[in-house]
Amino acid sequence: MAACGVIDSPRAWTVAVAAAVVNGVAFGTVYTFGTFFEAMADEFGAGRGPTAIVFAVTLFLFFGTGAGSGFLADRYGPRPLVWIGGMLFTGGLVATSQVDQLWHGYLTYGIGAGFGGGLFVSPLFAAVAGWFDRYRALGQGVAATGNGLGTLILLPVANRLIELDGWRSAYVTLAVICGTTFLVGGLFLARPPVAPQPAAGRHLRAVMATTSFRRLTIGGALASAAQASAFAFTVIFATDAGVSSARAALLVGCIGAASVIGRLALTGLSDRTGPVRMLQLCFLFQPVAFTVLLLAGGNYPLLLLYAAVLGVAYGGFVALIGQVAAHLFGVRGLAAVLGWVYLGAAVGSLLYPPLVGFLADAGGTGSSLPKLAIAGVAAVGAVYLLRLEPDPVELPLGAPAVEGAAGAR
Repeated sequence: MAACGVIDSPRAWTVAVAAAVVNGVAFGTVYTFGTFFEAMADEFGAGRGPTAIVFAVTLFLFFGTGAGSGFLADRYGPRPLVWIGGMLFTGGLVATSQVDQLWHGYLTYGIGAGFGGGLFVSPLFAAVAGWFDRYRALGQGVAATGNGLGTLILLPVANRLIELDGWRSAYVTLAVICGTTFLVGGLFLARPPVAPQPAAGRHLRAVMATTSFRRLTIGGALASAAQASAFAFTVIFATDAGVSSARAALLVGCIGAASVIGRLALTGLSDRTGPVRMLQLCFLFQPVAFTVLLLAGGNYPLLLLYAAVLGVAYGGFVALIGQVAAHLFGVRGLAAVLGWVYLGAAVGSLLYPPLVGFLADAGGTGSSLPKLAIAGVAAVGAVYLLRLEPDPVELPLGAPAVEGAAGAR
């Protein structure tokens, strides 16, 4: 193996940075939906429940596609998935700018941005994990910072574009940014120098049969239900309370900024506490954040506190989930395993934001019902994940997975 392709090498850091940029633009673009929400709902005369379905379908495919794309990544590497998925993602944004009925957005934004992004999101996290051993936590943290920075940068950009020339033109501009990033970023990506997992299907089935996998997946689904709802409705909750649209959009950007701290700081601390314990702490932060949101009303400093706490928790969750999966189950075949973990997140993201939207429609402006629903599911997820055991899992297929897990510590 060439020196440029060894574990923890400069090439590994290049892959981590490229993954950060590509996933950052993808996540940031998808999470701009909160700024488009009101404009689209107004133009199509739709309630918040039906409009939230656009976002829910997108996130379901964005995370759920990894259950299949993980196998492709383990076989072909991440680069072709970024280019193919990137074309679908970019085309979906352009197509969304042309829709004349809301349900068309379920298809264009959902299948384009959702399915297209889902082809490479979880495989990129898995690829970065495979490029590191000693510095895996930091490498994963670097890769995951892109999501927060993308959200921080693109949220106010999208809000300004909508104010200047409407939501349709804004999606076209975002498509140009995304297409360029995916094309160039893919050039710097490479498959990790890890031997392919023999009998990958049997390995995945063995992992899925464990209690640890079920707890990680179900806990992730509950946490993602809360997170997706927060990204969809934070701007709406703030503007309902009298905050300007620009300052409301800034709150989501602050979530992204705080998530960068969570990704870097918490992944670094996880070397001392263990990745599972740190992930559990991130889950506990979420209901705390939503309790602050319940109390905040239109108090902007309290809303900023909510955004900061949620951002740290969300950032740690995204950065640590891959590290925890590698720690528990090993790095070989990780893209497939992580893809199925993300499928749990996809289900939570599909079902919960529309429910929160329909509660908002039923309760009217200023209702606490949707906020209570988000806080409740976050609390259940936090309590549930406390039962996840912190030690690597012994799999019936034997040494390869266990050795990989030990190296993830």
